[in-house]
Amino acid sequence: MEKHIVDMSRDPRREQFDYFAPMADPYMGVTCEVDITSLMERLRRSGAPFFLSFTYEVLAAANAVPEFRRRIEGDRVVEYDNCRCSCTVAKPDGAYAYCTLDGALPWEAFLAEGRKALEAARDSGTMCEGEDCGEYFFVSCIPWLHYTSMTQPAPCPAYSNVRLSWGRYVTENGRTSLPVTVLAHHALVDGIHLGKFYQELERRVSQNR
Repeated sequence: MEKHIVDMSRDPRREQFDYFAPMADPYMGVTCEVDITSLMERLRRSGAPFFLSFTYEVLAAANAVPEFRRRIEGDRVVEYDNCRCSCTVAKPDGAYAYCTLDGALPWEAFLAEGRKALEAARDSGTMCEGEDCGEYFFVSCIPWLHYTSMTQPAPCPAYSNVRLSWGRYVTENGRTSLPVTVLAHHALVDGIHLGKFYQELERRVSQNR
């Protein structure tokens, strides 16, 4: 994927970047409940699978926030034009593998390619992400739990890839919702950027198209 260097000396967040970048644990995370009632109605009409459909909306919302597409590479910051995702896929033996999905594809193509990729990962996938994982959003799902918070493992030195997770959806009083968690490197992402992501995600899943 194409990327360009961000001149952080001229960036409005240069002080925040310098402050948070050297921290041992520079992550910030939040879990929010997202209403997916309209999305579920849309999926009932179309018969499209939930996981791929919601992943498509999450990728679109994440890519709409430029700061989510930024990564720290050594002593520089780069911004990708578009980020794919590396998602976890459960295997029959209880382990899981990684699978790459590209949200830049048109919906029908994403659905077709996604089904093939998920099936291949279940059958013979591994935890290998390739040489350059900078372009990825790291995506996971815990469909067994409707949780209120999540703690995720973080490598050292810290990755700057945004992590996106969600849990089991539930329906109460005619409305369906699920928890969505974001974990991001605070040197690159602030609360305002988290807010933009959730606003865009809520806008997309509320469309009855």
